Amino acid sequence: MTARARAAAGTVLALLAGLGVLLLGGAGPAVAADNGQWSVLPAANKLGQRPYFYLSAAPGQAVTDSVTIANRTDLPRTFRLYAADAYNTARDGGFALRGPDEPRTATAAWAKLERERITVPAKTALSVGFTLAVPDRAEPGDHPGAIVALEDRPADTAARGIGVQQAVAARVYLRVTGPTAPALAVEDLRTTRRGAAGAEISYTLHNLGNVTLRPRAVLTASGALGRSLLSRNLTGLPAELLPGQEVRLRARWEDPPALEWTQVTVAAGAEGATSRAAVGHAAHPALNGLLAAALALVAAVWSALGAASGRMARMSDRSPETTSPHRAGFACFVGRPNAGKSTLTNALVGTKVAITSNRPQTTRHTVRGIVHRPDAQLVLVDTPGLHKPRTLLGERLNDVVRATWTEVDVIGFCLPADQKLGPGDKFIAKELAGIKKTPKIAIITKTDLVESKQVGEQLIAVHQLAEELGFEWAEIVPVSAVGDNQVQLLADLIAPMLPLSPPLYPEGDLTDEPEMVMVAELIREAALEGVRDELPHSIAVVVEEMIPRENRPADRPLLDIHANLYIERPSQKGIIIGPKGARLKEVGMKSRKHIEALLGTPVFLDLHVKVAKDWQRDPKQLRKLGF
Repeated sequence: MTARARAAAGTVLALLAGLGVLLLGGAGPAVAADNGQWSVLPAANKLGQRPYFYLSAAPGQAVTDSVTIANRTDLPRTFRLYAADAYNTARDGGFALRGPDEPRTATAAWAKLERERITVPAKTALSVGFTLAVPDRAEPGDHPGAIVALEDRPADTAARGIGVQQAVAARVYLRVTGPTAPALAVEDLRTTRRGAAGAEISYTLHNLGNVTLRPRAVLTASGALGRSLLSRNLTGLPAELLPGQEVRLRARWEDPPALEWTQVTVAAGAEGATSRAAVGHAAHPALNGLLAAALALVAAVWSALGAASGRMARMSDRSPETTSPHRAGFACFVGRPNAGKSTLTNALVGTKVAITSNRPQTTRHTVRGIVHRPDAQLVLVDTPGLHKPRTLLGERLNDVVRATWTEVDVIGFCLPADQKLGPGDKFIAKELAGIKKTPKIAIITKTDLVESKQVGEQLIAVHQLAEELGFEWAEIVPVSAVGDNQVQLLADLIAPMLPLSPPLYPEGDLTDEPEMVMVAELIREAALEGVRDELPHSIAVVVEEMIPRENRPADRPLLDIHANLYIERPSQKGIIIGPKGARLKEVGMKSRKHIEALLGTPVFLDLHVKVAKDWQRDPKQLRKLGF
């Protein structure tokens, strides 16, 4: 290498060091624009010192500001001033700047400094004004950059042929006003064996939107039947992922199972954006892609889980470390009627918050149950069964389901293990395929009703269903709500998918359902038992009053509840009342028991049966009954 080449290399390396280490740090938070000899900062405003420029302008608008260069040394210093565009480094995603002679776009191209060179006397600070003129057709969103002060090549080193230049800069965060669209993608997820007992997880985080993101990510791995093998927050992420930028990141997985196929998932999120990617991993390549072997493994592991259910429960119940960030959010359970959604909701919450029945279309509105954990608060939204509507009520229930899954953080699709996938399941899955950003979990319910082989066949069928429709399940989890098998595991898998958040509901709240609504639902649940097949769809319950009985001793309170059961035709009245009122009396006895447990006080239940002709098809009647 010639002396001139060595000098050029020295200049470049020192410049990169100044920009990447002295000024900008690595993947961590931004540091002050100060290298101990001089600093570059926004000129102080009325509120005092500003660490960075935070500017906003509409397309076609210009903004002006000033940058202050302070020389702290005993000698005068000369600097070249220029505006630079920002980007994320490929090495660690750190905030970096383009060099002075690189092409300039966006912020760098729009900025015009009053002076491009400045000599700052010793122990002095000088300010230089600049204007940012945003073009008429500038893209809305964030355009990060910086105002850089690059030291001129020192004269005393020129004779030795070594040029050492240092640069310090003040960051510029420019927001061009207009529509913002946060979007994040996890791409090209791979697993690679590293050593005898380890694997490397590599993935790309890509900011597809037009705003700066502060990403977070969780690495999980699950074995057969969703058995949790790994769950941890990923570190080393860029503090800021700039618009359009992508960065390749890696993580280490120590001691993955040697003889088990696993699914590795990276779930990433930032404010307003989430994404995930999953890939299969096997320590032995022969384990990949063998569906027949996978089916046998599923059956064997499922049987083993049954024998070791106590051990699995203890594993699932382990409390997360208290240092983990807290998450809170909404997860809804969807599926065709009688898929086990309400039973699963109650099992996760630990008490009855949704009524259940072996009759389809039992749930008629969204029911929220709240699960409190040390690391997360899960708000579970039980929805009506999605079905082919035959009445206006059916259409409105379907609208409730579709409105719900657009507003939640996680969607759980419940598919009974004892029934093969049908047209209704495929119809719902096709609709879910159109929801791109929300993670979707396939939940195989009612596994206590079938043999392990049938569970395995259902798992494979559900996996293939998503492949045919061009999407991936975030997880596929078989559960038995009645047998309490893998219910807590499901909660463990949902929790990391929720956004970072403090609790949304106070500790101890198990639902946000109004008491009158819950009482009405408990009465309807009792009325659904033992009646003809066609009648459950015709029953609606409205609680008219809940009034404490007057003049009762303080230690013997009594709550009077007056409720009406509505049916559609006069001929149904005798069915619900029964011979000499026996059926209605039984409804009152059964529902009162649950109502008293819910309210914690004795109740007197006054029930009346009324006819609301064809209420399922009458808009006015539906409004009156709360639909």
